[in-house]
Amino acid sequence: MSPAPVVAPSWDPEVLARVRHLHLRARYLTDALLSGEHRSRRVGQAVEFADFQPYLPGMDLRGLDWRVWGRTDRFVVKRFETETELPCTVVLDLSGDMAAGEGRARRPDLDHTKAGWAITLAATLLYYLSVQGEPVGLEIVAGTGITLRGLSPRTGRNHLHLAFSLLAAVAPGGRAGLGPALARVGERSRRRSWIAVITDGMEEPASWLPALANFARRGADLRLFHLYDPSEWRLGFSGPAALFSPEGGGDIAVDPGGARAAFAEVARDYVTEIRKGVVRWGGRHHLVATDGSLQNVLRAAILDEPMPASRRREPWE
Repeated sequence: MSPAPVVAPSWDPEVLARVRHLHLRARYLTDALLSGEHRSRRVGQAVEFADFQPYLPGMDLRGLDWRVWGRTDRFVVKRFETETELPCTVVLDLSGDMAAGEGRARRPDLDHTKAGWAITLAATLLYYLSVQGEPVGLEIVAGTGITLRGLSPRTGRNHLHLAFSLLAAVAPGGRAGLGPALARVGERSRRRSWIAVITDGMEEPASWLPALANFARRGADLRLFHLYDPSEWRLGFSGPAALFSPEGGGDIAVDPGGARAAFAEVARDYVTEIRKGVVRWGGRHHLVATDGSLQNVLRAAILDEPMPASRRREPWE
Protein backbone atom coordinates (compact mmCIF):
# COMPACT_ATOMS: atom_id res chain seq x y z
CA MET A 1 0.00 0.00 0.00
CA SER A 2 1.41 3.43 -0.95
CA PRO A 3 2.18 5.94 1.82
CA ALA A 4 -0.36 8.62 2.65
CA PRO A 5 0.22 11.88 0.76
CA VAL A 6 1.90 14.67 2.68
CA VAL A 7 -0.20 17.82 2.40
CA ALA A 8 0.30 21.04 4.32
CA PRO A 9 -2.75 21.82 6.47
CA SER A 10 -4.86 24.77 5.42
CA TRP A 11 -5.05 27.64 7.88
CA ASP A 12 -7.55 29.57 5.76
CA PRO A 13 -10.28 30.58 8.26
CA GLU A 14 -12.99 30.08 5.64
CA VAL A 15 -11.79 26.55 4.85
CA LEU A 16 -11.56 25.66 8.54
CA ALA A 17 -15.10 26.95 9.11
CA ARG A 18 -16.36 24.93 6.15
CA VAL A 19 -14.62 21.79 7.44
CA ARG A 20 -16.41 22.22 10.76
CA HIS A 21 -19.74 22.80 8.98
CA LEU A 22 -19.30 19.65 6.89
CA HIS A 23 -18.31 17.62 9.92
CA LEU A 24 -21.32 18.72 11.95
CA ARG A 25 -23.72 18.17 9.05
CA ALA A 26 -22.26 14.75 8.24
CA ARG A 27 -22.36 13.67 11.89
CA TYR A 28 -25.99 14.79 12.25
CA LEU A 29 -27.09 12.88 9.14
CA THR A 30 -25.08 9.80 10.15
CA ASP A 31 -26.59 9.80 13.65
CA ALA A 32 -30.03 9.87 12.03
CA LEU A 33 -29.15 6.81 9.96
CA LEU A 34 -27.74 4.93 12.93
CA SER A 35 -30.62 5.58 15.31
CA GLY A 36 -34.17 4.30 15.78
CA GLU A 37 -35.88 2.46 12.99
CA HIS A 38 -33.15 3.44 10.53
CA ARG A 39 -30.54 1.23 12.18
CA SER A 40 -27.20 0.85 10.45
CA ARG A 41 -26.51 -1.81 7.92
CA ARG A 42 -22.81 -2.12 7.33
CA VAL A 43 -21.73 -1.62 3.76
CA GLY A 44 -18.87 -4.11 4.05
CA GLN A 45 -19.00 -7.77 4.98
CA ALA A 46 -18.20 -8.89 1.44
CA VAL A 47 -17.49 -12.59 1.00
CA GLU A 48 -14.73 -14.30 -0.94
CA PHE A 49 -14.72 -17.92 -2.12
CA ALA A 50 -12.21 -19.98 -0.12
CA ASP A 51 -12.45 -23.65 -1.14
CA PHE A 52 -14.69 -26.73 -1.34
CA GLN A 53 -15.41 -29.31 1.30
CA PRO A 54 -17.22 -32.66 1.03
CA TYR A 55 -20.95 -32.52 1.72
CA LEU A 56 -21.99 -34.07 5.05
CA PRO A 57 -25.54 -34.88 6.16
CA GLY A 58 -27.19 -31.89 7.77
CA MET A 59 -25.35 -29.24 5.75
CA ASP A 60 -27.39 -26.54 3.99
CA LEU A 61 -28.27 -27.85 0.53
CA ARG A 62 -28.12 -24.31 -0.84
CA GLY A 63 -24.34 -24.48 -0.59
CA LEU A 64 -24.00 -27.43 -2.95
CA ASP A 65 -22.09 -26.78 -6.15
CA TRP A 66 -24.10 -28.60 -8.80
CA ARG A 67 -21.57 -27.93 -11.54
CA VAL A 68 -18.91 -29.86 -9.62
CA TRP A 69 -21.42 -32.69 -9.07
CA GLY A 70 -22.18 -32.76 -12.80
CA ARG A 71 -18.49 -33.08 -13.68
CA THR A 72 -17.27 -35.41 -10.92
CA ASP A 73 -20.40 -37.06 -9.45
CA ARG A 74 -19.28 -35.78 -6.01
CA PHE A 75 -21.28 -33.56 -3.66
CA VAL A 76 -19.23 -30.62 -2.40
CA VAL A 77 -20.11 -27.42 -0.57
CA LYS A 78 -18.57 -24.02 -1.21
CA ARG A 79 -16.78 -22.40 1.72
CA PHE A 80 -16.43 -18.61 1.94
CA GLU A 81 -14.36 -16.21 3.96
CA THR A 82 -15.82 -12.92 5.13
CA GLU A 83 -13.94 -9.74 4.36
CA THR A 84 -14.43 -7.41 7.30
CA GLU A 85 -13.35 -4.31 5.36
CA LEU A 86 -14.61 -3.02 2.04
CA PRO A 87 -12.60 -0.27 0.30
CA CYS A 88 -14.95 2.64 -0.45
CA THR A 89 -14.34 5.53 -2.85
CA VAL A 90 -16.46 8.62 -3.47
CA VAL A 91 -16.00 10.18 -6.92
CA LEU A 92 -17.19 13.80 -6.93
CA ASP A 93 -17.75 15.76 -10.15
CA LEU A 94 -17.12 19.47 -9.52
CA SER A 95 -16.88 20.64 -13.11
CA GLY A 96 -18.14 24.05 -14.20
CA ASP A 97 -21.72 22.95 -14.79
CA MET A 98 -22.04 22.09 -11.09
CA ALA A 99 -21.85 25.84 -10.36
CA ALA A 100 -25.34 26.49 -11.70
CA GLY A 101 -26.17 30.14 -11.13
CA GLU A 102 -23.19 30.81 -8.87
CA GLY A 103 -20.59 32.35 -11.12
CA ARG A 104 -17.08 30.97 -11.48
CA ALA A 105 -14.20 29.96 -9.18
CA ARG A 106 -16.21 30.53 -6.02
CA ARG A 107 -16.57 28.18 -3.08
CA PRO A 108 -20.24 27.23 -3.12
CA ASP A 109 -22.72 27.74 -0.32
CA LEU A 110 -22.85 24.30 1.29
CA ASP A 111 -26.58 24.43 1.99
CA HIS A 112 -28.28 26.17 -0.93
CA THR A 113 -26.42 25.30 -4.14
CA LYS A 114 -26.05 22.25 -6.37
CA ALA A 115 -22.29 22.06 -5.85
CA GLY A 116 -22.68 22.56 -2.09
CA TRP A 117 -25.31 19.81 -1.97
CA ALA A 118 -22.92 17.47 -3.82
CA ILE A 119 -20.02 18.29 -1.47
CA THR A 120 -22.20 17.71 1.60
CA LEU A 121 -23.39 14.38 0.20
CA ALA A 122 -19.77 13.33 -0.45
CA ALA A 123 -18.71 14.35 3.09
CA THR A 124 -21.62 12.48 4.67
CA LEU A 125 -20.93 9.30 2.73
CA LEU A 126 -17.27 9.43 3.75
CA TYR A 127 -18.16 10.07 7.39
CA TYR A 128 -20.80 7.34 7.54
CA LEU A 129 -18.52 4.74 5.94
CA SER A 130 -15.65 5.74 8.20
CA VAL A 131 -17.85 5.33 11.30
CA GLN A 132 -18.70 1.86 10.01
CA GLY A 133 -15.00 1.02 10.00
CA GLU A 134 -14.55 1.00 6.22
CA PRO A 135 -11.47 2.48 4.50
CA VAL A 136 -12.60 5.53 2.54
CA GLY A 137 -11.13 7.32 -0.47
CA LEU A 138 -11.99 10.41 -2.46
CA GLU A 139 -11.54 11.40 -6.11
CA ILE A 140 -12.43 14.98 -7.08
CA VAL A 141 -13.01 15.43 -10.80
CA ALA A 142 -12.28 18.92 -12.18
CA GLY A 143 -12.85 21.82 -9.76
CA THR A 144 -10.46 24.59 -8.72
CA GLY A 145 -8.60 25.64 -5.58
CA ILE A 146 -6.91 22.33 -4.73
CA THR A 147 -3.78 20.51 -5.89
CA LEU A 148 -4.51 17.05 -4.48
CA ARG A 149 -7.46 15.30 -6.13
CA GLY A 150 -7.21 11.64 -5.22
CA LEU A 151 -7.04 9.88 -1.86
CA SER A 152 -6.78 6.09 -1.80
CA PRO A 153 -9.09 4.27 0.64
CA ARG A 154 -7.73 4.38 4.19
CA THR A 155 -9.00 4.42 7.73
CA GLY A 156 -8.18 6.94 10.44
CA ARG A 157 -9.28 10.35 11.68
CA ASN A 158 -6.43 12.25 10.00
CA HIS A 159 -7.24 10.72 6.64
CA LEU A 160 -10.91 11.68 6.97
CA HIS A 161 -9.94 15.22 8.00
CA LEU A 162 -7.75 15.53 4.90
CA ALA A 163 -10.70 14.48 2.71
CA PHE A 164 -12.94 17.04 4.43
CA SER A 165 -10.30 19.75 3.95
CA LEU A 166 -10.25 19.08 0.21
CA LEU A 167 -14.03 19.21 0.04
CA ALA A 168 -14.07 22.47 2.00
CA ALA A 169 -11.47 24.16 -0.20
CA VAL A 170 -12.62 23.15 -3.69
CA ALA A 171 -14.77 25.29 -5.98
CA PRO A 172 -16.55 24.18 -9.18
CA GLY A 173 -14.73 24.81 -12.45
CA GLY A 174 -13.30 23.29 -15.60
CA ARG A 175 -14.43 20.31 -17.64
CA ALA A 176 -15.21 17.04 -15.91
CA GLY A 177 -13.69 14.46 -18.25
CA LEU A 178 -15.71 11.81 -16.44
CA GLY A 179 -14.65 9.01 -18.79
CA PRO A 180 -10.89 9.17 -18.04
CA ALA A 181 -11.53 9.89 -14.35
CA LEU A 182 -13.80 6.87 -13.89
CA ALA A 183 -11.43 4.67 -15.86
CA ARG A 184 -8.58 5.79 -13.60
CA VAL A 185 -10.50 5.00 -10.42
CA GLY A 186 -11.77 1.71 -11.81
CA GLU A 187 -8.31 0.50 -12.79
CA ARG A 188 -6.90 1.00 -9.30
CA SER A 189 -9.95 -0.30 -7.41
CA ARG A 190 -9.65 -3.59 -5.58
CA ARG A 191 -12.08 -6.42 -6.09
CA ARG A 192 -15.24 -6.16 -4.01
CA SER A 193 -15.12 -2.41 -3.47
CA TRP A 194 -17.89 0.18 -2.95
CA ILE A 195 -17.99 3.14 -5.34
CA ALA A 196 -20.20 6.22 -5.21
CA VAL A 197 -20.20 8.61 -8.17
CA ILE A 198 -21.76 12.05 -7.58
CA THR A 199 -22.36 13.98 -10.80
CA ASP A 200 -24.93 15.96 -12.75
CA GLY A 201 -24.00 13.90 -15.82
CA MET A 202 -23.74 16.97 -18.05
CA GLU A 203 -21.38 15.26 -20.48
CA GLU A 204 -22.34 13.14 -23.45
CA PRO A 205 -23.27 9.84 -21.74
CA ALA A 206 -21.56 7.79 -24.44
CA SER A 207 -18.24 9.42 -23.46
CA TRP A 208 -18.22 8.11 -19.87
CA LEU A 209 -20.74 5.30 -19.37
CA PRO A 210 -18.41 2.64 -20.92
CA ALA A 211 -15.83 3.45 -18.19
CA LEU A 212 -18.21 1.86 -15.65
CA ALA A 213 -17.21 -1.52 -17.08
CA ASN A 214 -14.03 -1.32 -14.98
CA PHE A 215 -16.12 -1.46 -11.81
CA ALA A 216 -18.28 -4.30 -13.10
CA ARG A 217 -15.20 -6.42 -13.87
CA ARG A 218 -14.04 -6.00 -10.27
CA GLY A 219 -17.40 -6.84 -8.77
CA ALA A 220 -17.80 -3.36 -7.30
CA ASP A 221 -20.99 -2.16 -5.65
CA LEU A 222 -21.57 0.96 -7.76
CA ARG A 223 -23.97 3.78 -6.79
CA LEU A 224 -24.40 6.74 -9.14
CA PHE A 225 -26.02 9.84 -7.64
CA HIS A 226 -27.41 11.75 -10.59
CA LEU A 227 -27.95 15.29 -9.30
CA TYR A 228 -30.18 17.92 -10.84
CA ASP A 229 -31.30 21.37 -9.82
CA PRO A 230 -35.03 21.71 -10.65
CA SER A 231 -34.50 25.30 -11.78
CA GLU A 232 -32.21 24.02 -14.55
CA TRP A 233 -34.64 21.40 -15.82
CA ARG A 234 -38.04 23.06 -15.83
CA LEU A 235 -37.41 26.18 -17.94
CA GLY A 236 -39.23 28.17 -15.27
CA PHE A 237 -38.39 31.62 -16.65
CA SER A 238 -41.18 33.56 -18.34
CA GLY A 239 -39.51 35.20 -21.35
CA PRO A 240 -36.87 34.41 -23.99
CA ALA A 241 -33.36 33.89 -22.60
CA ALA A 242 -29.85 32.86 -23.62
CA LEU A 243 -28.59 29.64 -22.00
CA PHE A 244 -24.90 28.86 -21.66
CA SER A 245 -22.63 26.23 -20.10
CA PRO A 246 -19.78 27.24 -17.75
CA GLU A 247 -17.77 24.45 -19.40
CA GLY A 248 -17.75 26.19 -22.77
CA GLY A 249 -19.74 26.30 -25.99
CA GLY A 250 -21.87 28.99 -27.51
CA ASP A 251 -25.01 30.56 -26.06
CA ILE A 252 -28.37 29.07 -27.03
CA ALA A 253 -31.41 31.33 -27.38
CA VAL A 254 -34.52 29.72 -25.87
CA ASP A 255 -38.17 30.70 -25.82
CA PRO A 256 -39.51 28.66 -22.86
CA GLY A 257 -43.09 28.73 -24.11
CA GLY A 258 -42.28 26.76 -27.24
CA ALA A 259 -39.39 24.72 -25.88
CA ARG A 260 -40.84 23.14 -22.73
CA ALA A 261 -42.48 20.13 -24.39
CA ALA A 262 -39.45 19.37 -26.57
CA PHE A 263 -37.10 19.86 -23.64
CA ALA A 264 -39.09 17.42 -21.50
CA GLU A 265 -38.72 14.72 -24.16
CA VAL A 266 -34.97 15.34 -24.51
CA ALA A 267 -34.52 15.25 -20.73
CA ARG A 268 -36.48 12.02 -20.44
CA ASP A 269 -34.36 10.32 -23.11
CA TYR A 270 -31.16 11.62 -21.53
CA VAL A 271 -32.01 10.33 -18.04
CA THR A 272 -33.16 7.00 -19.46
CA GLU A 273 -29.87 6.60 -21.34
CA ILE A 274 -27.83 7.21 -18.20
CA ARG A 275 -30.02 4.98 -16.04
CA LYS A 276 -29.82 2.09 -18.50
CA GLY A 277 -26.06 2.53 -18.84
CA VAL A 278 -25.52 2.39 -15.08
CA VAL A 279 -27.79 -0.64 -14.66
CA ARG A 280 -26.10 -2.38 -17.59
CA TRP A 281 -22.83 -2.37 -15.64
CA GLY A 282 -24.44 -3.61 -12.45
CA GLY A 283 -24.81 -0.25 -10.71
CA ARG A 284 -27.69 1.57 -9.05
CA HIS A 285 -28.91 4.87 -10.41
CA HIS A 286 -30.22 7.41 -7.90
CA LEU A 287 -31.86 10.43 -9.54
CA VAL A 288 -32.00 13.13 -6.88
CA ALA A 289 -33.13 16.75 -6.79
CA THR A 290 -30.93 19.18 -4.90
CA ASP A 291 -33.97 20.76 -3.25
CA GLY A 292 -34.90 17.42 -1.68
CA SER A 293 -34.03 15.70 1.59
CA LEU A 294 -30.44 14.52 1.80
CA GLN A 295 -31.51 12.18 4.59
CA ASN A 296 -33.98 10.43 2.27
CA VAL A 297 -31.29 10.05 -0.40
CA LEU A 298 -28.92 8.44 2.10
CA ARG A 299 -31.60 6.06 3.36
CA ALA A 300 -32.38 4.98 -0.20
CA ALA A 301 -28.73 4.53 -1.15
CA ILE A 302 -27.35 2.95 2.02
CA LEU A 303 -30.32 1.32 3.74
CA ASP A 304 -32.17 0.43 0.51
CA GLU A 305 -35.31 2.21 1.70
CA PRO A 306 -37.64 3.52 -1.03
CA MET A 307 -37.71 7.26 -1.65
CA PRO A 308 -40.95 8.88 -0.40
CA ALA A 309 -43.52 9.13 -3.17
CA SER A 310 -43.44 12.93 -3.02
CA ARG A 311 -39.74 12.90 -3.95
CA ARG A 312 -39.91 10.35 -6.73
CA ARG A 313 -40.67 12.97 -9.34
CA GLU A 314 -38.88 13.24 -12.63
CA PRO A 315 -36.75 16.31 -13.44
CA TRP A 316 -39.09 17.64 -16.12
CA GLU A 317 -42.26 17.41 -14.02
